[in-house]
Amino acid sequence: MKGSVLLNYEKMGVKEKRQLLLASPTKRYVSYEESKYKINAYFIHSNNIQECYRERMVSFIPMLPLLEEQVRIEEADYILYSHAYARCEDMSHVVIKELKYLDSIRKPGAEIIVVGKAANAENLLNGSIKNITFWMSHFTEKLGKKFGFDIREQYFVYDDEEDHLAIWTVDGCMQKCNFCRRTYMHIPFESIPLDIIKQNLDYFKNNAPEKMRNISLRAENLTEYGIDIYGKQCLDELIDLIESYDEVETLDCPIGLCIGEITPAIKNSLCKSKKLNAISLNLEAGTDRLLKVIGKKHSIEDAITLYHDLRETHPEIHMRTTVMIGLPTETMTDVYALAELITVTQPDYVLCNYYVCAPKHPLANFEQMTESLREYHLKIFLKHIGDTFQRNVVVSHERIFKNKKSRKVIKMMEELKESNKHQDFPGYFKFQTRYKIIE
Repeated sequence: MKGSVLLNYEKMGVKEKRQLLLASPTKRYVSYEESKYKINAYFIHSNNIQECYRERMVSFIPMLPLLEEQVRIEEADYILYSHAYARCEDMSHVVIKELKYLDSIRKPGAEIIVVGKAANAENLLNGSIKNITFWMSHFTEKLGKKFGFDIREQYFVYDDEEDHLAIWTVDGCMQKCNFCRRTYMHIPFESIPLDIIKQNLDYFKNNAPEKMRNISLRAENLTEYGIDIYGKQCLDELIDLIESYDEVETLDCPIGLCIGEITPAIKNSLCKSKKLNAISLNLEAGTDRLLKVIGKKHSIEDAITLYHDLRETHPEIHMRTTVMIGLPTETMTDVYALAELITVTQPDYVLCNYYVCAPKHPLANFEQMTESLREYHLKIFLKHIGDTFQRNVVVSHERIFKNKKSRKVIKMMEELKESNKHQDFPGYFKFQTRYKIIE
């Protein structure tokens, strides 16, 4: 993280507000984020902590005031372990390996505390490690109670680098799309009640109104907000609540909106909003057949209609989407249809991901596409939208590469990036390549 984050520590029993900077390793993608806990503990976050924005902002940063004194891992009474795995692929085997290693080097009586998504390893370990605790959610609050500190998760965080008030309204998702980690790992579903959200918005209104000018609603599945509390989807009521504050100038929904779960009431609130200026709606695939294969609820017509209605009511709205290339059973017909869908829906930003198969995905039962064919599908997709797209657009391709086999692919992606400067792509078409290397 390049900036700092201002947290409301009055609610945590700390009188002073503090500017906290959380530095992450950048040399390697798989790395250790090491801090030392002043209760003679050792905190290890395996995998770059930047990879999980929610856990970093909601849970890890509130823990920082406690991470002061250094102890060697072999001397620690407590070893706190986290791993933001399964963001792009199932890393459970890495978690198991690392936990077994920690078990082998810890001193007698030392407790291992596994927090966050890595707590899914509990069932996989099957009791093979003793004196180990698993906290999947609310682990900052549980750490505070265990060690006598008044700390807890912060779901309302002003990010001074992005200049927005990030609100994590929902954790978890009730869907099990066939390409998603949800099919093989559990994350508890939990919404924040509307009255709690209002209390926090009122706090900012009365104490720091300039920090609520830009609101960013964040969730793994924002469209399901409220189901666990009210027995129905209440995102429309949440949007209406935010609309009622004159201090709020813009509203961004950068993640978590599922096209197939947008009810008429939610759509109406989005369309009539006076503050909505950016939204992410993931198209995923370009044909109804392929959408059915991956377990999505929406149809191509649903997506086109939603994009059209939002663009009609908000001509200046910034619309983002994510699509996948290389899905099982994908054909050139699907690739061309996806490119056509992009030209029809007219998003401003397209994130193009390769499908990454995990052994526990339902899609693992299908024949997987070869790497060379997948690269060819990507080239055809990019070429087609480059030839036909009529809006300024950024297409970003992000891929995690493994070992030396990745060098050839990296070279190909750099060549694709370079081709943007020549006749293959019109001037209004911008192509970004982002890649990370696992050593």
